[in-house]
Amino acid sequence: MGLLSWVLGRVIGKMRYLKQQAERGDVEMMTCLGLEYSDRKDFQEAMRWWQKAADLGSPSAQLMLGAAFDYGNGVQQNKAEAVRWYRMAAEQGNTAAQGALAASYFLGEGVAKDTLEGIRWSRAAAEQGGIADQILLAGTYANSDFVPKDKVEAVHWYSVAFNASSLTRRVARQYADELKWFLWAADCGDSDVLLNVGNIYNSRGGGVPQDHMEALRWYKMAAEKGNEEALCFIAHMYETGEGVTQDYAEALRWYNIAAEKGNAGAMFNIAMMYTRSQGVTIDSHELYFWFYLCSTHPLPEPQGPSVRQALEVIKTKLTPESIAEIQGRAQKWIDTQRMSHP
Repeated sequence: MGLLSWVLGRVIGKMRYLKQQAERGDVEMMTCLGLEYSDRKDFQEAMRWWQKAADLGSPSAQLMLGAAFDYGNGVQQNKAEAVRWYRMAAEQGNTAAQGALAASYFLGEGVAKDTLEGIRWSRAAAEQGGIADQILLAGTYANSDFVPKDKVEAVHWYSVAFNASSLTRRVARQYADELKWFLWAADCGDSDVLLNVGNIYNSRGGGVPQDHMEALRWYKMAAEKGNEEALCFIAHMYETGEGVTQDYAEALRWYNIAAEKGNAGAMFNIAMMYTRSQGVTIDSHELYFWFYLCSTHPLPEPQGPSVRQALEVIKTKLTPESIAEIQGRAQKWIDTQRMSHP
């Protein structure tokens, strides 16, 4: 069998399967079948299957019908009809339809121009996690004729989109101008935004050249705003010597600031520094104090079991009187911090 015959066989087989499932009432298959017909430029048949699926409530098919009327693919262009179908899909939570509906309101196509309604639908799509929708909303606030410029809103949505986990090299390249604007404007003061910028500079492939000193600068700005995670990142950099001269005393200082705010991770790291004698002398009393403090706060796995195990081991090296004294000291420490940071 030649390659062309094999490919044709696969295509025909796929179409036969989709049509069989669609005729049995499978709404998803109806939508897929419509897409296959659309790819073949058979828009009449595509519209027929999308209409069937849309009438059965499929938001994907409703989106396809909206796009067909929006761009005049297979039907006479009708912006009002496009908006009608976009709205049906958008109200079911379809993010692409929400974005298209927002654009319709911004541009006044198929519906009366309404900036507030456009923002509402754009925000609905952004809140569902689509990076493109978040960046579009940020850009609307950063530099558009649709709404008054709002740097805080713009930076917030850029921050949501450009967090360290989602900012791949591909996304960074695709949205290079937006990323530059975000980094330039991120000193608006929101500690989470400042922390995210630090993470971007601290990570490999974060969209900008890795720069530990620049990361440290942003972490310190976030720390000045009281961000506990930033305090821990700074401490970790000094503990490991990542991008700075290794300095255990400085690491302990930053961990202590975070611990005083009730950060259990900082408490755990201080305990571990005592365990490894990093800048401090191994001291059973201090070890028990910090691990006991950890045990009074929620901890992620696997730290919880490690803390419980450490306490059992350290107990064997202390008298009951010492244990009671340390626990009393720890409770007084906790009470003092709760009063300082209600």
